[in-house]
This record gives sequence, C-alpha cells and structure tokens, in this order.
Amino acid sequence: MKYFINFFSIMFFTIIFCSSCGIFTKGYNEYKTAKTFHNNDDFYQAALYSSKSLKLNAKNKKALKLFKKSFKLASNKHKTNIINFEKINDNSKWPKLYYVYDELKNLNNELISIRKLISSNELNINSKDYSEELNRVSPLAAEYAYNEGLFYRSQKDKKNQKMAAKAFKSAQNFVPNYKNSTELYNEARKAALITLMVIPFNGDNDLVNYIRNRLMMIQSTESKEFLQIISRDHVSSILDEQKFQLSGMVDSDQVVEIGELSAANQILSASLVVTNRPPETIVMENIKQEKNIVVREETYFDDEGVKQTKKIKETVYATVSNFKKSAESTLILTYQISDLKSGLLVYTDKIRANSKFYHSWATYQGDKRALSSTYKRLVNTKEKFAPSSSELSMQASEKITKKLIKKISDYYSN
Repeated sequence: MKYFINFFSIMFFTIIFCSSCGIFTKGYNEYKTAKTFHNNDDFYQAALYSSKSLKLNAKNKKALKLFKKSFKLASNKHKTNIINFEKINDNSKWPKLYYVYDELKNLNNELISIRKLISSNELNINSKDYSEELNRVSPLAAEYAYNEGLFYRSQKDKKNQKMAAKAFKSAQNFVPNYKNSTELYNEARKAALITLMVIPFNGDNDLVNYIRNRLMMIQSTESKEFLQIISRDHVSSILDEQKFQLSGMVDSDQVVEIGELSAANQILSASLVVTNRPPETIVMENIKQEKNIVVREETYFDDEGVKQTKKIKETVYATVSNFKKSAESTLILTYQISDLKSGLLVYTDKIRANSKFYHSWATYQGDKRALSSTYKRLVNTKEKFAPSSSELSMQASEKITKKLIKKISDYYSN
C-alpha cells in the first residue's frame, strides 16, 4: 500500500513539474523549434514556427515576442537580399528575387492570420502586400528557368536531361503551365529516368534478403521522379533464364553482360558483414554499503521538565553484487552502383548499423536500508534473458535498411 501511495505521489509531482516546464502546453514544441531556428539565425523559419505556436496558444507571450523579433529580422534580411540581387546584371537574378518575395509574402500571410488572435496593441506590425512584386518577377523567373531547360535539353545524356526536367518544373512553379514547359518536362523526365536492377546481396541470407526486398518495395516519392527499380520477380527471371549465380559485388564484365540482357541502366550490388558479440555478464561483487539511519525514537524530559524526543541512530550494513548483461550485433553494408552500358562504377558507399542489449540488476546480503537509491532500484529489478544474436541482427537490419533507402533516395533525387 505504501508503495502505491509513493508511486502516485511521484507521478503527481512529475505531472506538475512537466506542466510548469511547458511540456504539456499547446504550441510548446513549435515554440521550442522556433527558438532553435532563431538561435541558428534562420529568422524566416523562426517566424513561421512561432506563428504556429501562437495559433495553438495565443496566450503564449514568449512566442509572440519571438514572432515579432523574428519577423522584423527576417524582413530586414530579405530586403537586403533584394537590394543585392537587383544588382546582378544577368537574368539569373529573377528566380532569386522570386523566392525572396515569395517568403516575404508568406511572412505577411502569417502576420495577417495571427492578427485575428492577438490584440492590435500587442502586435503593432504593419503588413504589406507583395503581389505586385511577385507578378513582376514571376514571368521573368519562369522565362529564365525555361531557357535553362532548353539548354540542358539539347544535351542528350541523362544527367543533363534530369537538369532540364528540373528547370522546366521550376518554370511551372513560377508560372503554372508556362508555355509548353509541362510537355517538355515530361519528355526530359522520361529521357532522364534511370532503371535500376538490384541483384541479390552477399551475406547472411535472411538478413540480405530482407534488406534487398525492403529496398525494392519501399521507394521514396522524391526518387521515383527519376528512378525506376526493377521488380524482384523480373530480376529473378532474368538471372534464372541466363543461369546467372550472382550475389554481392560484381565485376565490370558481369555488369556489361547483364546490361545486354535487361532494360536496366544501372545495377546495385552489395555485401553484408555481420559481427555479433554474444551475451556476456559482468559481475561486480562485494560492493560495500553502509548508512547511518534512525532506528527508533525515545522520549525524555529535559532539565526544565519539558518532554523531548530523541532520535536513536544506528549504522547498518549490506553487501551488493551488481550484474551487467550486454550483447551487440553490428552490420556493415558495402554497396556499389555500376553503369550497365560501360561497366564502370559510378557510386559506392558503406553503411553501418548496430543493435545493443544492456540490462543491469543486483542482489544483496545484509540490511536493505543500507542501500543507496541506485542499488535499491537494481535489487528490485529482475534478471532478463538477452535476445539471440539473430534477433539483434534483425533489429540492426531494420536500421540499415532505412539508411540504405534514404541514401539511394538522396542519390537519385539530387
């Protein structure tokens, strides 16, 4: 019963403490993010996030103060950039000016939206409409991007076609349906599209099959614009028909041969190395504990006949054995991307991930009252069975898969 009373008392005071810190306050996370951006001199994002905080909690005076400060600093910084960009003598200035004016428009939209929540006395900032400036620079920015696209489009390699597609897409962002940019974007994107074959990886079958299958199934939206991954079944049929026994890294001759048999442009191969540290338990014995505690109280009468209470103390002792059990699995995946036409290596990288298990508990002999708070907690902790090496390896493989998917996505999105 005493345990439950103490537990709920701790929970109560924890909630009170967290509430006083603002952890459970609406808009707290947004305000915290805004502060981080402000400290990093990103005043634009600081203003946006402090505005988000105010929309969730209009009474947050700190968020309001941060918004006003960030809004002013961001506006001044953008206006300085406008002066500098206007001095540029070529047409490359138009996209730069567009982005600055667009962010100024966003800042003022946030100002207008939170004005409905904050009194005018607390938010005495004048808003400005940047529609005229945006209408002036947007067609000029679109024309610049369109011409950039035409230039890259004249180069027939996939890299330039990708840059052309991005330029035509930018033109559409500046002015929707600008000229025939939509049609040219689709043509350039199709020409830039890379078809990737992911061949079986070398390593522990269960792990490499899991990693490879997840990579082929989960593809980010960003990378899909310029990347098509050949399905697992199609890869298997190509390799089976030609009696290929491939896994892990492949040499240039094999790459060219596969390229002649498939519609792929590039091939991804990989090898996985697994290092397991099996469970081990370290014991620290004979840890001495002692504490001077009150064992009882005695009453007595002082010289003036007043009843007093005296605490009787005694030193108690205990000996602790502290057990620490740990295990770890480390995975290192080395992968490479090769061009199927030339057989040349175009990219290689290495990814590491691990999964750890750690558990500590204790036993004691003697008087429990002598134990420190740490050992009091540990003696109430039971021993746990460590997960097997295969379980830890599978946990690590989930981490390494996410890293690989992001790496591939970033590589083909840039």
